[in-house]
Amino acid sequence: MQQRTKAILSGIGLAIFSILMIGLMLWLFSLQLESQLEAIYSGRQLIVISGSDAYAPGIVVFLVLMLLFSIRSTFYLIRSKQPSVKGQRFVKAFSTAMLVSFAFVFIFKYLINSYFESKIVDVGYQPCPATTLMFTRVTYSAWTLNPALCFDADVKRIVQRGVWDESKQVEQMLQQRERQQEARRQFLLQEEKIKQQRAQRAAEAEQN
Repeated sequence: MQQRTKAILSGIGLAIFSILMIGLMLWLFSLQLESQLEAIYSGRQLIVISGSDAYAPGIVVFLVLMLLFSIRSTFYLIRSKQPSVKGQRFVKAFSTAMLVSFAFVFIFKYLINSYFESKIVDVGYQPCPATTLMFTRVTYSAWTLNPALCFDADVKRIVQRGVWDESKQVEQMLQQRERQQEARRQFLLQEEKIKQQRAQRAAEAEQN
C-alpha cells in the first residue's frame, strides 16, 4: 500500500514537472523564434543563428507524451488494486511512443533549421566558414552580407559566445568605423583643398 501511494505521488509529481517544462519550453521557443526572425530581417551586416533552439518543438512533443503517460499511470494506480495485462501493455506501448517521440526531437531540429537557413539565404546572407567565427560553438553559426567580415579581427573579438546582442555590437562597430573613415576622407579632402589654395596663391604671387 505504501509503495502504491509513493507511485501515485511520483506520477503526480511527474505530471506537474511535465506541465512546467512544457510551459517553459514554449515560452523560450517563442522568444528565440522572435529573436531569430528579427535578426534575419534586421539588415545587419552580420548575424548569429542558434541551431539549438530548434530542439524545443520536439522536446515539447516528448514532454506532452510524458504528461499523458504520467496522468494515465496515476489514474490506473488509483483505480486498480492489482496490476493487469492491459496495464502492462499500455506501459509498453507508451514507452515505445516516447522513444519514437524522442526521434522527433532531431527531425524537428532538421526541419526548423532548414527553414531558417532558407530564409537567411533569401535575404542575401552567406554562412561564414566554420573555422572563422563561432567554431567553438557547434550549435551556432555566423551569417554575413559581407564575407570579408568573417575574417575581420574586430568582429572576431566581439562574436565569441553567440548571444543575441553581439551582432548589434558588430553593427555599431562597423558604423563607428565608417564614421571614422568618412572623417578621415573629409580631413584629407580639406588638406588637399588647402594645398591647392596655397599653390594657387603662390602661383599668383609669382605672376605679380
